[in-house]
Amino acid sequence: MKTNEHFTKNLHFITSVPDKFDKNQKYGVIILMHGYGASMYDLVDIAPIINDTDYIYIFPNAPIEIDVGFEKKGYAWFPIETDDISASDKLLNLTIKEALAMFEYNKEKLFIGGFSQGGMMTIHSGISSNIAYSGAIILSSKILINTSLDIDINKPDNTRIFMTHGKLDTVISIEEGRMTRKKLINLGFNVDYHEYNIGHEINLDILSELSKWLLK
Repeated sequence: MKTNEHFTKNLHFITSVPDKFDKNQKYGVIILMHGYGASMYDLVDIAPIINDTDYIYIFPNAPIEIDVGFEKKGYAWFPIETDDISASDKLLNLTIKEALAMFEYNKEKLFIGGFSQGGMMTIHSGISSNIAYSGAIILSSKILINTSLDIDINKPDNTRIFMTHGKLDTVISIEEGRMTRKKLINLGFNVDYHEYNIGHEINLDILSELSKWLLK
């Protein structure tokens, strides 16, 4: 796939399009957010494994720079001490609208997702936003206890959810993942949920199931 980096006044982001990209074709769009301490480059390589012909991918970079050791910098969506997503929420939605304006895309195939802290943003900023999503992809993540989940246009009857979690996850426990699944189901969402004998990670089995889910 062909990637481009975009450095804008909102969030930096990467776009990835099929090798044989046709500007006259309306592709689906998948927005994927990295986890705490990573960057917009972190999930780029999984795009062609998910689907390398039918989707445009957008990878936003979180706004808070943090020191991850060994003189390296990573990024966070919000401080883990406060769970305050308000600043990132605004920047993320402005960035998504900016990125979407670059393409003629299939509005019935617009998905938002993320891993770990990126999954938390998917739940609390994506599902809660005024951008109409076809579905949400929540990987090894959880609902934030002290943050509201305000549902506007992304309602259970028009927004489906794909969710995975590792049984051996020591960062976000499987119990937190199961609790999140239960809360989303109680809100009325159709949650396609999968557990794996892995830790805090994304493996090929997850990408295979996600690829199948997108075809449904």
